[in-house]
Amino acid sequence: MPGLIWWNPLTWPVEPVLLLAAEIAVILYLFGAPAARRPPSARWGPARWRSLAFYAGIGVILLSLNGPVEAYARTLFWVHMSQHLLLITVAAPLLVLSAPGLRLWRGLPLKLRRPLARTALRAPRLKPLRAAFAFVTAPIPVWVLAAANLWLWHLPALYDLTLRHHLVHHLEHTLFLGLGLLFWAQVIDQPPFHSALSQFQRLMYAFTATIASWVLAALLGLSSAAFYAYADLPVRPGGITALTDQQIGAGIMWVPGSIAYSILIIWCVMLWLRDEERAAEASVAAHAHGVQAP
Repeated sequence: MPGLIWWNPLTWPVEPVLLLAAEIAVILYLFGAPAARRPPSARWGPARWRSLAFYAGIGVILLSLNGPVEAYARTLFWVHMSQHLLLITVAAPLLVLSAPGLRLWRGLPLKLRRPLARTALRAPRLKPLRAAFAFVTAPIPVWVLAAANLWLWHLPALYDLTLRHHLVHHLEHTLFLGLGLLFWAQVIDQPPFHSALSQFQRLMYAFTATIASWVLAALLGLSSAAFYAYADLPVRPGGITALTDQQIGAGIMWVPGSIAYSILIIWCVMLWLRDEERAAEASVAAHAHGVQAP
């Protein structure tokens, strides 16, 4: 990029709205922290790890949408693809792991929380909106929306539109992050809230999402033609061809993009086997108790 010096932050492109949103989120998170002090033994307990996950998630968002990454995403497909994957498979699961909902809510002033909660939960005119929200955030609709969103934004017409219009580019990233949060919330518990899916259902949920991503990666990587407007650029950083650029992006989506899903799948398999073992032990114990009963 002209004028960009990767080691000089003063030359990096910056998104002021994104920085403001991140600042507000961090302030609310800090103000929403429980007042009670924890003993030294709990210093590295779940609450501390959730805080680290929250700040890491915010950091990943800022890293992927500002600075050199944002600059090179305008001229290299594989960098743009990396942005998407950072939002969907790194930032989103980190934020869900942090379970920030109640803490962000407590960060708001009490005088604001009460009327907002009263209106959102009880206002009769918002009943259709509440019903629609409950439907859209259920596991199957979230899976369908997340997969459709991933595929739709990689249609050449829509993808090229994001390169020409900055607001459309922001919309694309907002949907990737928002639906990513909803997706990971189906498979990661956020105390005191718990997913409605069993461990086996979470396993299949993540596995089928991985397949949907792999199919798109295969389509991009095995194609003999470059699909997007990057092919119209007279030159690209590194001197690579548009087709090579697309194949690198597909490879990133196929391998690094599957790491988070793979970790989740392995974890779900372990918990599913644990639950099956406990159920079998409980069944044996109940049977033995029934046999010994007079």
